[in-house]
Amino acid sequence: MAEKKEMKIAEVKGRPMLHWIGKQPLETVKSFPSQLVEKFNIDEAPQVPTFESLKNNWTNLLFHGDNKEVLSTLLVNGFRGKIDLIYIDPPFDSGADYIRKVELRGQKEKIEGEEPTLIEQVQYTDIWANDNYLQFMYERFILLRELLSERGSIYVHCDWRINNLIKSLMDNVFGVECFRNEIIWCYSTMQTTKTTWSKKHDNIYYYSRNSNPIFNVHAVFEEYTDDYRNRFKYEDENGFFMIRSKSGQGDLSLEDEANNPNGTYRQYMKEGSLPKDWWVINMLNSNSTERVDYPTQKPEELMERIVKASSDKNSIVADFFCGSGTTLAVAEKLNRRWIGC
Repeated sequence: MAEKKEMKIAEVKGRPMLHWIGKQPLETVKSFPSQLVEKFNIDEAPQVPTFESLKNNWTNLLFHGDNKEVLSTLLVNGFRGKIDLIYIDPPFDSGADYIRKVELRGQKEKIEGEEPTLIEQVQYTDIWANDNYLQFMYERFILLRELLSERGSIYVHCDWRINNLIKSLMDNVFGVECFRNEIIWCYSTMQTTKTTWSKKHDNIYYYSRNSNPIFNVHAVFEEYTDDYRNRFKYEDENGFFMIRSKSGQGDLSLEDEANNPNGTYRQYMKEGSLPKDWWVINMLNSNSTERVDYPTQKPEELMERIVKASSDKNSIVADFFCGSGTTLAVAEKLNRRWIGC
């Protein structure tokens, strides 16, 4: 029998102070048994994955099971401080059950779970009392923070149902000083609501482990619109577009420019504009080749921005609520190492 390991967890930041029934910080974690089910593109894979056994002969890892147990197992097996990017799309407290249709080998029909049991492979039951939900996410945020590298980042996807609680929890665990940004993902879908404003955006909270996270700005420049590009008049030897403007007063119109030849010049980077924190990316439509019939599947374009910006080649990227697996698929395409659950 494998030796049981235990690891002490660092104290959380504790600001702001949040209280709920049953609040209990994690002080230690233990490893849980894991079993190698499948392996790809590797002849020898360790039965119990440890960072030491994989660092020079990496194989990507996909775990099945309670992600709290998986996080604990990774921590005590050497992955503490080794992950550069974590993205999660956790339950939103939406009041819905998300049940995977399981297609068995040799069977033509798909089988659906009828009760929310692990055997029937319910993805998660998105029905919570606030106290239970807070404790559920609190424990996992503590473990996720322990896994982040010194230059690591975490992106947490949520919506209007739970974003205020998620933001407060992350401030509590990661610290307000580690909050980098709130990204607004805007999308267009059929509008049916006539009694209030149609909800057409989600929130993605971006925190880092410390003050100097990986951020590859040149990988996520945004293309100039045709209208904006048509205003550029010059290009210098360094590859910058140039447009004449009044100092401190913004860009000149073409008419103003003709009447003011002594205006100052401003530089714009040739490859595009600096990235913004609001993204317009459409949901996957019914004909998309990306679709895998998972109810909350996200488009690869969304994940590509996050992975390109906040990880390097050979960084470990992780998603512990991986659902349809989009994060892992994008990490694979971009030559990142990945861990999923």
